[in-house]
Amino acid sequence: MKKILNIRNLVFLVVCAAFVILVPILMPNQYMMTVMNNAIIYFIAILGLSVMLGMGGQVTFSIAGTMGVGAFVVAITTVKLGWHPIPAMVVAVIFSAILSWLLGIALFRMKGTYFAFASIALVQILYSLMLNWKQVTGGADGISGIPRLNLIFFECKTKIDYFYVFIAFAILCGLIVARIRNSSLGRSLASIRDNEIAARCLGVNVYQTKIISFILAGAFSGLAGALLAFQNTNITAELFTFEQSSIFLVMAMLGGIGSTMGAFVGTILLTMLPEWMRFMASYYKFVYGIGVILLMVFMPMGLAGLVRSIARKMKKKKQIKNSEVAS
Repeated sequence: MKKILNIRNLVFLVVCAAFVILVPILMPNQYMMTVMNNAIIYFIAILGLSVMLGMGGQVTFSIAGTMGVGAFVVAITTVKLGWHPIPAMVVAVIFSAILSWLLGIALFRMKGTYFAFASIALVQILYSLMLNWKQVTGGADGISGIPRLNLIFFECKTKIDYFYVFIAFAILCGLIVARIRNSSLGRSLASIRDNEIAARCLGVNVYQTKIISFILAGAFSGLAGALLAFQNTNITAELFTFEQSSIFLVMAMLGGIGSTMGAFVGTILLTMLPEWMRFMASYYKFVYGIGVILLMVFMPMGLAGLVRSIARKMKKKKQIKNSEVAS
């Protein structure tokens, strides 16, 4: 078992290294590099879904809303207050987490589909505030003039610079989620996902655990929003709609809600797909809709679930073959 884990870790490191090296070489222009950077930012936001949905079984559409909160906090603190990017980013994450905590106290009084519907209302409310609170958010025009991301020891001047920084943040956040998955919090969330009544009987504080997962999702999405603001240098409410939250959910489900690497693959594929299918023009959304239906029917656990299923079948065949040889 330990040998298998070591092999998996080695493969993971090789794939990560190849991705970091090859992407800047293979991207044909600055625009495609920007699209790839957006995909990495979206992955960081979707890690919050991995905690809530993958571990805890809680469907939420609020990710784009809290992502917008993080983006506008960075815009306001850097442009209007003149803050350095680092404290602005830290405050964006903390503010998004605190807001998620306060909202979670109210929203998790509801269960199941009621919570999911409430999260739809939440993202719509946040979008309306960002769009109409002109004195703070700039209204429909948004906020422009956001400075480039400066980490003191490294300043992002090109899209490739942003790519390396975003990858570093993505790896760090991915490791945090992996640690959570193997912690007591992760096990508590899994027990709530499998059987909430049984989890409560075993001593799990269901209400508090759900709120913690919502706080983590808010923190990850707030960080993603902050990074998006620094890359775009201007933001508007149109970036953080209910439609974007729905796309995040599909990205997570495509890759596999219980797999960090699966979520990364799903995010990259679904972000790059519109660029690869530009030749289909107006038919793209038709194909996209058919693809989502087929995904739900044939791959309900996503790409990661498909890979695990194939691996189990191969292992079973190998065991049968070995037993036949032994006999």
